[in-house]
Amino acid sequence: MSSVALLFVPLLLQSSISCSASASVSKIKTRLIKETCKHTEYYNLCVASLESDPRSLNADVKELAIILVELLQAKANETLWHVGDLFKKVSDPALYRFYGTCIEEYRAIVERQIPEAIDALQSGDYMVSKKDAEAAAAHADSCEEQFAGEAQPFGDQNKAVHDLSLVTSSILGILG
Repeated sequence: MSSVALLFVPLLLQSSISCSASASVSKIKTRLIKETCKHTEYYNLCVASLESDPRSLNADVKELAIILVELLQAKANETLWHVGDLFKKVSDPALYRFYGTCIEEYRAIVERQIPEAIDALQSGDYMVSKKDAEAAAAHADSCEEQFAGEAQPFGDQNKAVHDLSLVTSSILGILG
């Protein structure tokens, strides 16, 4: 074997060991996400949501809860804006009321429930934070009920807010 080839063997071994160690650390870090998400009704949503945020790989359970509340806030804001855009285009009086009610429900989520959940979470009052997340799910339900028997144009978004609220509530329940 040539001396040049002998130089590459240690480098190749070191690179292989480093990659395998990195994969093991990654598995250990995602294990907390998966174990934590087992406590929720929507396991796949929980895992996918947390894995979408790189901060979750180094997070403890409280930090995972913070990430979920932030994701919920973003999804609720997105839905509120979408409903507002639809509301502007409505001419039917019944739909006008339905959308108006949904805007009120989503404002409650965005302006009251989520900020209260964040404050309570940061101060260690996990039960209040959990109740605020549950209230967010109830507001999404109230919006959905406006369209009973009819197709809701933003039903998927509303369901996502509802389900993410319940995931968040479950994780907050682990904390206290």
